[in-house]
Amino acid sequence: MSLTLTNSKKITEQLDYYEIDNSIKLYTRIISTQEPGKTAIYIHGGGSGGNHTMLLRPSKWLIEQGFFTTVILPDRRGEGLSSPLTQKLTIKDHAEDMKALLDKIDHNEKITAIGISYGGPIAIELAGLDERIDEVILMASSPSLKSVKGIQGFLYRTNLLEQITRSFYKKNLGKLAAEYPDFEKVYDLKNSSELTKYFVNAINHTDKKMLTSMMLQNASTLDQNNSAISSDIKLEIPIFQIIGSKDEIWETNIAEYKDQLPNIKHCIIEGEKHKGVILNAHLFYEGLKSIYPKRASDRGTKEWV
Repeated sequence: MSLTLTNSKKITEQLDYYEIDNSIKLYTRIISTQEPGKTAIYIHGGGSGGNHTMLLRPSKWLIEQGFFTTVILPDRRGEGLSSPLTQKLTIKDHAEDMKALLDKIDHNEKITAIGISYGGPIAIELAGLDERIDEVILMASSPSLKSVKGIQGFLYRTNLLEQITRSFYKKNLGKLAAEYPDFEKVYDLKNSSELTKYFVNAINHTDKKMLTSMMLQNASTLDQNNSAISSDIKLEIPIFQIIGSKDEIWETNIAEYKDQLPNIKHCIIEGEKHKGVILNAHLFYEGLKSIYPKRASDRGTKEWV
């Protein structure tokens, strides 16, 4: 079952480039009902030519369900139509980009930071940098990917995964006419095979001139010294984690972060792997409903068990 929209609310969309530095621009979509209410910034994951369109349908669903009235959807630096990378970036570097974006948009109210996959630790780092963030939602994510399992974990820890990724990009980038990938329809796909083909097609449509940037982006993501939130972060704000019980990429047991993140509440989606957040997205977002009260006064900063 796909993540279904009811189209019950009129949602406006604004697309623009926001210059957060003299040479850095973030391509950003802001969707809104134009009503007063809570705003969220939803940060997408990394690799495979990703961009914010993967989060467009979930963000509209969150608005329809009444959690937010506005969602900010940036392409992270090195992804989509944002400025390409010229060097490796840390998780904190990306968080600083997100803070600069909120400054540029002139958002002065409290805001929720949501991160999917690699966007999750960026959301946590953002909360550590920016007092506007009053809660974090981790979708198929956690503070660390140090526990990558199976063959992928072996390749990751032996640095072979980066080499394989480089070879894949060199072979597949620019095979087809360059175009901005639209990932909104991934929620209608039926299985992992279809999902893989969809992402490979996106890579085929990615301009070859992005090769250096994409290699830097993946080198950053696969750097084992850049695989977790900073050890000095301590957040008292509520954190909500929704993750598959069989997620092979991100840690599902994060007890070691209890001192840093004491107010975390979990929803474990039984039997789901990492791709489940797309292929069975309704389970993850309904799971969020089960642990995330719509009223801010009900969320508070109490410690959950």
